[in-house]
Amino acid sequence: MTLLAPAFLAGLLAIGLPLWLHRLSSTNPNRRKFSSLMFLEPGEPRRVLAKKLQYLFLLALRIAVLALLALVFAQPARLESPAGAADGDSRLHVLVIDASASMAHESRWERALDAARRVLDGMRAGDRVQVVAAARVAEIATPPTDDVGAARDALATLTPTPFRLDYGQLMRALDGVVRAADRPVTLHIVTDGQQSAMPARFAELAPDRPALLEIHDVADAGDRNWAIESFTGSPLTGRLEAEVVSFAPQSVARTLRLSLNGRVVQERRTEIPANGRVGVEFDPLELESGPNRVELSLVPGDDLAIDDRRYLSLRRPEPRDVLIVSGGGRRSDDLFVRAALETAGTLSLAMKTIAVGALADEALAEYDFVIVLDAGVVGPADAASLKSYAESGGRLLVGLGPRSSGLGTIPILELAPDSSAPALRGIEAASISGIDASHPALRGLDGLRSGRFFRYVAVAPAPGDDVLLELDTGAPLLVEREIGDGRVLLYASTLDREWNDMPVQPAFVPLVAGLANYLLGGAGFSNEAPLGATLSPRALGMQGGQIYDPDGRRALGLGGGSSDVVLDRIGFYEVIGGGRTEVVAVNVDPRESDLTRVDDGTLQRWQALGFEADEAAVIAAESGEEVAVPLGPWLLGVLIAALLMESLVANWHLRVRRGIAA
Repeated sequence: MTLLAPAFLAGLLAIGLPLWLHRLSSTNPNRRKFSSLMFLEPGEPRRVLAKKLQYLFLLALRIAVLALLALVFAQPARLESPAGAADGDSRLHVLVIDASASMAHESRWERALDAARRVLDGMRAGDRVQVVAAARVAEIATPPTDDVGAARDALATLTPTPFRLDYGQLMRALDGVVRAADRPVTLHIVTDGQQSAMPARFAELAPDRPALLEIHDVADAGDRNWAIESFTGSPLTGRLEAEVVSFAPQSVARTLRLSLNGRVVQERRTEIPANGRVGVEFDPLELESGPNRVELSLVPGDDLAIDDRRYLSLRRPEPRDVLIVSGGGRRSDDLFVRAALETAGTLSLAMKTIAVGALADEALAEYDFVIVLDAGVVGPADAASLKSYAESGGRLLVGLGPRSSGLGTIPILELAPDSSAPALRGIEAASISGIDASHPALRGLDGLRSGRFFRYVAVAPAPGDDVLLELDTGAPLLVEREIGDGRVLLYASTLDREWNDMPVQPAFVPLVAGLANYLLGGAGFSNEAPLGATLSPRALGMQGGQIYDPDGRRALGLGGGSSDVVLDRIGFYEVIGGGRTEVVAVNVDPRESDLTRVDDGTLQRWQALGFEADEAAVIAAESGEEVAVPLGPWLLGVLIAALLMESLVANWHLRVRRGIAA
């Protein structure tokens, strides 16, 4: 027997407190004068004696509570042999198999399964095992079980996935598994130790819950790989560029084979330098109308086939007519909008700028969409004409400028300014705080938050309007409304530099291009989505549609529905709806191609981050010394029982003191 914190025994001095209090209260303070005791029955002294016995029992309980409290803090423990402390009861072995894309390289997967089977062979009687497959998420393959055969069967069903693994995210996911365990846990992580899978902070590799860590490295120092790292193209010119990377100490010659809509159209022979990369350009393609499936493959392939192909979806843009209605009073107020639309290389636009006075002479139906730079210059007749254009299927982008600030009603949308919104004063500036990142026009535009807005027109959206951008004052900046068969986007500030500095921010061109592409129905961009992302028809500007996976099968959405689909395959996904067909290309994360493993020292430091609830017992067990097994939980239970009994006895004693007892 030993004490882990003997200094807390000084708390035993507190025993003197109840002794002093009970001595003070040993006599009855309620005294009354009485003439004589000669007529009292002799049984009364016995009642007083019983009262004193109850009082002493209460004193003993209170002394015991204080003594137990001091002992709990002193942490008494019994000494056991290393075998008794380290082995203890059975353990739960959580067998985590790295199922990321890199594990498909040559024989890595077979080595991983062999390592997992060795863990199963080393289990003791009474141990349990749980199999987990780790890639984009940690998937439970089996619940905790003592059936080793079932675990072996589960291993046989696992295969590498196309996803990337992040070790930091994996450790956070495993915390839930450890938390649910009913016994000590050992985490067996069978992986190839990719450097690209390491988190930014090494501390993220530490488990938050008590668990031992064992890292089973199945990488081979001689593994080599070559991959197509990037593949881009212009739907306007048909020009394509690719970059091929080497993770090998020797240079090799490979052929890049280019296919368009299932047929080979070009081949390029190139020399890939050792541990380097090379860029390759192709002759411009003659794209067909509609979406085009462009595929680039590395011939011959290597031992990691998943990154030897890369996919690109290009839609040849057809020339579109755009009408820009100028504010009139300010010269060249269309300068920034025109420059942004001309810079968007994936759009083919024929732009025409007119003053508001010439709007009545234009056949609006001939334009694919119309931009009104300042709604304040639009008169009632022109507003009715623009609204009719939208109701018949037209698309509008409407800005608010100096001529809009005094309006009682915003034309076209007939929105009233919001007088309750806070106004900017002096040199104050607002910034964008809310972005609907799910909207197809705003995907990947976090850089919008750098813009500063010195003035804007605060509007109160009507029911059914969608607020796509919001300022940090709470005022809407970009509002979308469907009108008839068309739609209107309202931008509550200027589209030049008069009221904000957004036109000189890097995000302005992508913003204008995204809005234009959305108003055109998604006609100009190449469609590519990251593996593991969620795709919905709405993201492509469709109100409804069906998604088909790369094998041509109907893809099931989240929860079995068909609206949102997780992209869990590489290749081409097809979206059909509303009389349109879109093709989305999905590629493997290029970081999975880098087979560089972390050094042995880093893996050892990671494994050392594991810990048990009683770390001292594990360390002593390994050294062969006797270990201390804490008795605190048992003493705590006795302390709680003593407290309950003290409360009951104290209440009974109080009743006796008040004369309630018979």
